[in-house]
Amino acid sequence: MLESTDVPQRIPMSFDDYMAYDPGEGYRAEWADGVAIVTPPARIMHQYAGTALVVLFRQHLPGLMPLMDIGVRTAGSKYRIPDVTVIERLEDAVFTEQVPLIVVEVLSRSTRAEDTLRKSVEYLRAGVGQYWIVDRDSRTLTVLANAEHEWTPLLELSDANPTGEVAVGDHGTVPLDLPTILGP
Repeated sequence: MLESTDVPQRIPMSFDDYMAYDPGEGYRAEWADGVAIVTPPARIMHQYAGTALVVLFRQHLPGLMPLMDIGVRTAGSKYRIPDVTVIERLEDAVFTEQVPLIVVEVLSRSTRAEDTLRKSVEYLRAGVGQYWIVDRDSRTLTVLANAEHEWTPLLELSDANPTGEVAVGDHGTVPLDLPTILGP
């Protein structure tokens, strides 16, 4: 049984065991190099931010599929679950075989290092087009583009600069309003 904690737990297991593993209601488990990384349930405002972005993506990127909590294979033995993933078509799988156009991580105190350090490199190497980082604590939204295998900043929103827009290839442009994304 999983111990109740706000800190991610690392549990060594095979990939087959990971695919059969049920961490418990609300918990999420990613898998990297033989270890399940189990994170606690997301808080309500965390989910609010992710949902707000899914709504914006659906409105402004017609034909694309913005989804919450779907699996993404980032490298040979790494399987991640971004808060929001935008792909080109639906598929019936646990982990998408598509390279996402966008992945979004809404930072939590418990997963900040994993999201900004480890996953950032994995998403870049996997060829993800854009990496969006929502930081509710500092009230920022950072949009990075994969340019020649390095992240290049496209947009940084903050309370001092709360609005902007981001083009997503030839799929459309997403207008952004930070207070709307972060909520009350």
